[in-house]
Amino acid sequence: MVFCLLVAPALTMPAFAAPSLVGTWFGQGQPGDKQSMYLDRLTADGKIHSRFRDCRNGKTIDSTEEGTWSLMGNTLTIQVELHNGLFMPRTDVYRLDSANAKDFRISYLPLNFPYDERRVDDRFEMPSCQLVS
Repeated sequence: MVFCLLVAPALTMPAFAAPSLVGTWFGQGQPGDKQSMYLDRLTADGKIHSRFRDCRNGKTIDSTEEGTWSLMGNTLTIQVELHNGLFMPRTDVYRLDSANAKDFRISYLPLNFPYDERRVDDRFEMPSCQLVS
């Protein structure tokens, strides 16, 4: 996902209030890059584990992020702590536009960019770049 660089203190609260978002979710597309994809695992104890795959000229560029998530009303806040294993804290804020057991839609507030994610099995693996090119 696209993220802004708002650094937040380590006062992250776990997200216990949104069991419908707990699970593994897959989505595709970033601003300016329809070939990218992401896999988000949101846990009941408020942790988020994200994997990203960008496809550039047939090459795969993978990255990861770890942090916490919380939902207050329709505001989803993700506190990123690690990017590719390195401490790179920031806060990303989204509007939850819709959610059900199969999918959810959020909009990244600074750009009003929509992300559509669908629930997948915990063993789901992102497709190779050759399959989406």
